[in-house]
Amino acid sequence: MFNSSNSFTVLYTTDVSRTAAFFEKLGVEVNQHEPDKVVVGFGSFDLHYILNTAEPFDAYRYITVPEAYGQGVVFYVETTDIHQLISIIPEAGGVLKSDVFKNKWDCLELLTEDPNGYKFAFYQGIP
Repeated sequence: MFNSSNSFTVLYTTDVSRTAAFFEKLGVEVNQHEPDKVVVGFGSFDLHYILNTAEPFDAYRYITVPEAYGQGVVFYVETTDIHQLISIIPEAGGVLKSDVFKNKWDCLELLTEDPNGYKFAFYQGIP
């Protein structure tokens, strides 16, 4: 019923270049960078950030407002060096929302926001 190989996530941004620079500084692969779009890759999934003023369909306008960005959604991304992210994220324009902590699944976790306000939980297994 669903074709998962052609599924993806769309997020909106007010500044495509700032969004691309943030992920580049984190070492995330930027698969596409255009004036109105940047696609970043996290291994098996991509995030498509679209410039909020470039949305051509009126039906989507309620989603494009910056006040709605990141509400109720958290992207979990596995990392191999969670402690290095503590300094990189603020330097890249993101916001740390927690210190590194041990979650109940025996992983270290760090809660952050990208420059658009989208929530990320970076995690790393404890050896």
